[in-house]
Amino acid sequence: MVSDVPSEATAGTKGASGFLLIGSVIIIGGHLLFGLIIGEFTYSTVYVVLAIWLLISLLAKGDWGLTGVRSQKVIGFSLGFAGILLLASDLRFGFPDGVVDNIANLAFYAGGLLTFLGARGLKG
Repeated sequence: MVSDVPSEATAGTKGASGFLLIGSVIIIGGHLLFGLIIGEFTYSTVYVVLAIWLLISLLAKGDWGLTGVRSQKVIGFSLGFAGILLLASDLRFGFPDGVVDNIANLAFYAGGLLTFLGARGLKG
């Protein structure tokens, strides 16, 4: 008999994908808001490109070469480690002076944490 109830592995993967999706949207949105619209603070373009690739890999229908769990894990962990490095740098050398800069950093920390947790939760 086939059940409509998802297995634990499927449920865990869906939740992890949700973390990856939200984290990448936060990083992209933070860059657009704080870097392009407000013009106060911007993240490295590499992080934004990684977040865009992660978003494409999660939403793509078909084989783009990035739709595999391994690539999502690599990109998610990379963004997570980038968030840790930015936090360590801010702790070591001091946080930015502006309020907007600190809010932008908090957005990147949150996006990095979510992508890290999402990558960690993926099965496979």
